Amino acid sequence: MTGKIKILLAEDDLQIIDMYRSKFEMEGFDVQFAEDGEQAIEILTKWKPDIALLDIMMPKVNGLDVLKFIKEKEGYEDVLTVMLTNLGNESTAEEIYKLGATEYIVKADMTPLEVSDKVKELIKYYDDKKKK
Repeated sequence: MTGKIKILLAEDDLQIIDMYRSKFEMEGFDVQFAEDGEQAIEILTKWKPDIALLDIMMPKVNGLDVLKFIKEKEGYEDVLTVMLTNLGNESTAEEIYKLGATEYIVKADMTPLEVSDKVKELIKYYDDKKKK
């Protein structure tokens, strides 16, 4: 992946957005933020991220519907999608993967630094995979 890594973070908790904003900007990522699913979809109609971090429980449109939007949008097949949730159960994970998410993260289990590292890891893994 050349140039700045573009990230969309859709999250309705402003405190979490602030934590991730600092970390991602320090890492040199190009980041767009959405406070609800509707805003995320609006951003996605004009801007294609390399990776989308989507909170599942958001007002207006939930993260699973944003995930479906990305998966159905032409030209967005290679956008990596990471679902952020505090729902760490098996049926949630099953549904997330069935909808085509790349990964899911239980927010309470990871710090912003760990999430940032996970983002870099995913991008590197999928970049390497594409080259083969």
